[in-house]
Amino acid sequence: MARLSEIGSIDSVSEEDEDDILRLPLFDRTLKPGLKWIAVKVGQVTPAGALKKIEEKLVKAGSPRKLKAGDFLTIQGVSGIAGLLAGIALVHFSAIDGVRIFAVPVLTAGAGAYVPWFWLSQQVTQRQKEIRQDLPDIMDFLVVCLEAGLSFDLALMRVVEKFKGEAGDEFARALREIQLGKNRKEALRDMADRVGIEELSFLVNAVLQAEQLGVGMAQVLHIQSDLLRDKRQQHIEEQAMKAPVKMLFPLIFFIFPSIFIVVLGPAILNILASLGGQ
Repeated sequence: MARLSEIGSIDSVSEEDEDDILRLPLFDRTLKPGLKWIAVKVGQVTPAGALKKIEEKLVKAGSPRKLKAGDFLTIQGVSGIAGLLAGIALVHFSAIDGVRIFAVPVLTAGAGAYVPWFWLSQQVTQRQKEIRQDLPDIMDFLVVCLEAGLSFDLALMRVVEKFKGEAGDEFARALREIQLGKNRKEALRDMADRVGIEELSFLVNAVLQAEQLGVGMAQVLHIQSDLLRDKRQQHIEEQAMKAPVKMLFPLIFFIFPSIFIVVLGPAILNILASLGGQ
């Protein structure tokens, strides 16, 4: 009887599991397990160097959607296949012939495979830009906390409480690693490696050197904050100097033709009308 009751309980549990599975969305029940399996297989056959490079890129992007290297490669493959099919459809429904019959699908497949990588690069750039903008304010806040008598770890806790966003998340992760027993030097260096911007690397090196030499941490952070603000101002000026060059192509291809049509169009029509009358 005990054995029968045990078997009955197992059957009931399995039925409950089946009910839970049926409550999941269609994508989670059908496509997602298959994509996970493909991602594992792709990760197994991809060279370790390529996987490491993609992992580093994903970490710098903040691990969007908790993607792994195999997942990203699978997305690239699916996107490339979609581009290939789009190119084949374009060739089929248009008057393309000759070498272009093969060139167009290859180009669209390459473009489709490149789209996920372009999206990931944009995520990295946006995240680094946000952290770079918040760093001077975080440094000023750290200086205030240290001058008020707080230790560096408590100052980091105040930073995590006040600053929300990518920079706050990175400092929160570093603080959590320190609280779990990781060496402060390793935790801060790992944070700088995850973000991948020079400003944060300089800041971490300055903090570690001040800690080793016994220099006042508040003074060092104050100097670093001024340097970060100067660097941010230089970056803004650099982007402003690039603006005329970036505006050149829209002016040539979009604005100047419209101006020529508006200004010279009536004159050309009058000239053609006068020549036609003669």
